[in-house]
Formats: sequence, structure tokens, C-alpha cells
Amino acid sequence: MKVLYYISKLSLYLGLLSYPISTLAGYTVFGVRNEFPMNDSQKLYRDLYVNMGTAQGIKVGSKLDVFRLLSTADQLNQKNGPNINFRFAKLKVIHVEDNTAVARVVEFVPGEEIPNFGYSDVMVGDSVEVSHR
Repeated sequence: MKVLYYISKLSLYLGLLSYPISTLAGYTVFGVRNEFPMNDSQKLYRDLYVNMGTAQGIKVGSKLDVFRLLSTADQLNQKNGPNINFRFAKLKVIHVEDNTAVARVVEFVPGEEIPNFGYSDVMVGDSVEVSHR
């Protein structure tokens, strides 16, 4: 009985090792702020708020990869399929504090290289990982 307990604990531990560290630490986009145009020629910015900052080694200019978790469906057997997690954007940090950073999108992965996932812009709940400090 104890052997089964330790095997289940070990499998849980090994399973956790396969997750990206940002998922385990919970680094995500927690807010989005859009500007509203005051005239037709105004350049608009979209700020993304992330729950990582200088305490995690982030600085102005750091690059972050953005990932989306997508649930799949096994349509043949009519049940839930596995979740997939894929990178679809890159951010550049423009402001940083202890545990918070403000970033903007600098790149999207081309659509032909990623799964079709509906809303293709960065949104609250997307996970982030450091790409380049």
C-alpha cells in the first residue's frame, strides 16, 4: 500500500517537471490596457500587465514568450482530449517593478505555424516565460 502511495507521489513529481517553469510559478498576463484614439493619426498602444518583475530578473527590454493553453476534443470518441500549450507571441518589457512588468507585443508567430485557436491577440490568462533577459 505504501509503495503505491510513493509511486503516485513520484509520478506527480515527475509530471510537474515536464511543465514550463512559468506555468508552475504562475506567470501570466493579468491585465490589458488599450488606448482610445483622440484623432485618426494617433498611434495606439496596447499595454499588457504581467506578474513578474525585477524580483524574477526582468528588466526594461527583456523579451517574454507568450503561450496559450488550448483544450482539445476527441470528436471520434466524444470526450475531452489532451490540452496543448504553444507559443504564439513575443513581448518586450517597457516598464518593470518588483513583481510587475508592463510589456507590448513585438511579434506574433505566423498563423500557418500554430494551431487555430480563435482569439489571436494576447489576453488575460495567457502564460509567459522569459525568452531573453
